[in-house]
Amino acid sequence: MRKDFSHFCGIDPSWTGKNPTALAIIDKNFNLIESFYGDQLEDMIKILKTYENVLIGVDAPLIVKNESGHRKNEKEFLRYFSKFRLSLYPVNKKRYPFFFPELIYQRLNQWGFSFEAGNIFEVYPHATIMVLFSGMRVFQYKRIGKLKKIERLSWLEERIKSFVKMSEYYIPRGNVKAYEDFLDSVICALTVRLALEKPYMIFGDEKDGILLTLKPET
Repeated sequence: MRKDFSHFCGIDPSWTGKNPTALAIIDKNFNLIESFYGDQLEDMIKILKTYENVLIGVDAPLIVKNESGHRKNEKEFLRYFSKFRLSLYPVNKKRYPFFFPELIYQRLNQWGFSFEAGNIFEVYPHATIMVLFSGMRVFQYKRIGKLKKIERLSWLEERIKSFVKMSEYYIPRGNVKAYEDFLDSVICALTVRLALEKPYMIFGDEKDGILLTLKPET
């Protein structure tokens, strides 16, 4: 991992492109300095172009070649993390003939971001939460009722704030889905930022996609 990055971008993308994508940028000192929530890819690119030496973490597959089942890096991930009961949703051409994160990656390639360049990775917020916050237990905050979700997202926000300095200006509290996506994007940014100083693991390869996770202490 290169050490010269000065900004760290987390992206929690819509998988279809029909819903908003969340983007967050933190600096090397863990200050949240940018947040975006929208459905226009060019707006995201425009934001990224204003920062230098950016390392990106995306909560989604970025290269999908397999017709069915799990991708190569997903299988490698599951072989390790299944002992902690953490699963991973399979992404393939049969399920997603069009997959918006692939388009994001293709567009970012034009600006020098690639697995080969080592400045973009797939990341998985659930894995980061397990390693940093929940004692290697799966923290459920997705498919639950609204009130319970808000409670758990608030818990998660407080844990994130133990690393990231976030102004209230950036936190979308009026929309639960936007709030969830925002926190996921910050976790993505935090994951790649911490990979500069904490042990991490990679699954997959440059050709088929590299998934980066922080390494459990267990």
